[in-house]
Amino acid sequence: MRKKIFIFLIGLTFHLNGQNLFPVKLDNCKTDRFCLDCGDTKAGYNEHEFLKLQEKLNKELNLEGINGSAKFQVLIDSKGRACVLSHTDQSNNPITKKVIEELNKFKNWTPAITAGKKEEKSSINLIFTIKDNKIIGNIERVDVKAFEKSFARPSNPQISNKDYAYKNENLKNYNITVWNNSNSKLSAGLSDNLTIDKNDNVWYEVNQELFFFNGLEFTHSEQNIIPVEKYFAYFDMAVDNDNTYWVTTTKGILSYKNNNWEFHSPEKIGIKGCYHIINNPKSGEVFFCADEGLVTLKNGNWSIINKKNLAELPDNRVYYAKKDSKNRLWIGTFKGSLMIDENGKITEFQKTESLLKGRCITSLTEDNEGNIYFGLYKNDKGQEKNSDEGIAVLSIDGKWKKFITENSGIPVNHTSNMIYDNNENILWITTSICGLIRFDPINNIWENYNNLNSNIPTSYMQDIEIDSKGNIYLATRNGMVKIEKK
Repeated sequence: MRKKIFIFLIGLTFHLNGQNLFPVKLDNCKTDRFCLDCGDTKAGYNEHEFLKLQEKLNKELNLEGINGSAKFQVLIDSKGRACVLSHTDQSNNPITKKVIEELNKFKNWTPAITAGKKEEKSSINLIFTIKDNKIIGNIERVDVKAFEKSFARPSNPQISNKDYAYKNENLKNYNITVWNNSNSKLSAGLSDNLTIDKNDNVWYEVNQELFFFNGLEFTHSEQNIIPVEKYFAYFDMAVDNDNTYWVTTTKGILSYKNNNWEFHSPEKIGIKGCYHIINNPKSGEVFFCADEGLVTLKNGNWSIINKKNLAELPDNRVYYAKKDSKNRLWIGTFKGSLMIDENGKITEFQKTESLLKGRCITSLTEDNEGNIYFGLYKNDKGQEKNSDEGIAVLSIDGKWKKFITENSGIPVNHTSNMIYDNNENILWITTSICGLIRFDPINNIWENYNNLNSNIPTSYMQDIEIDSKGNIYLATRNGMVKIEKK
């Protein structure tokens, strides 16, 4: 299996401590995922034309007495178009702005090529150095082995809420178990996805490889219907009411049942892959959230919602969708969110003053009483470090409120995923910044568990699931974690 590092984005920045490599993220690209400096032939530029770009910068910029350097992560598509994703200059210097402007305007990029085929999207890093009143730019290739090795070093938590005292008094009530390459058959590296079947077995992805955990040991569980000599990777996954396992891959949508894999051709289902797969236990529907719209599988029939048949949909690129206990359909797209109630009435949140205006729903969970918790992404957040995304709550009486660092004990405003444990009445929230959040809504107590205060190995975690016994499982950068009530 050929190695290729993939980065995932929503709008632009989502995980990998801000999926972009550098601290300053920019909102000028449209993408869902890309590979990092990949290809038999790596992405680059026409040397002659790039020298002209440097000459223009040297002519138009006043560089007298200035020394230093900055790095830029540039996304290049299969047609040779590019845009700057992130950079290292947190001072927002006018020189950096000018470099970004010229890189975005530059037309002579060359795409990455793998096995004779152009990569759809890949990123490269450029370093621009100013010395002796002159600016020079060069490609700085990514050391993939060093990049993968960095996953073994846990990143320390970044807590934006400086006013709340996290006592973590409930931490002692849990046993925390971690599996990684040092104590199991798991590969080392980043994991974003897991799901649990009806028998409490865990499907777990790490480094885009697939593993199956029966509670005792891990089994490497690769599919067997697509040639393994070609690059293959697993991403988001779910288990439906029939205990069929679904997963999106680099080659399309696959399912697994009764020891058999099945490939679902794009010609039949309308998509080649998706951002999220969500099972809806009450309605029996499985949602596939994709660039082409929201694809639904129910009773063996496939259908799609997009702007052709639902004009109110803000964007065809559906990132997340789920039905609540009242059969209301909530859809989060890259350009906003909407809700379709049980009678077919549509609420376009972009046309309201709701807390969801300007937000993409990224996760949804519900408690026993019917209160709904929403994870949010702010579509226009730009370079804000602690944008007011937070967690929105819709109570059973129809009232909205939102938890952000300014009005609650939530450690950060940007979250990854969440589930509500109805046995303990606890909301569990994952983040790629500060670790795991435990929120007790009854007593209004926030706790934050990470690698500095618990056995949890990292502050970076993405997916979260709960089994029938109430055990919590986490997909993290440093192994699979189980949290069990003592």
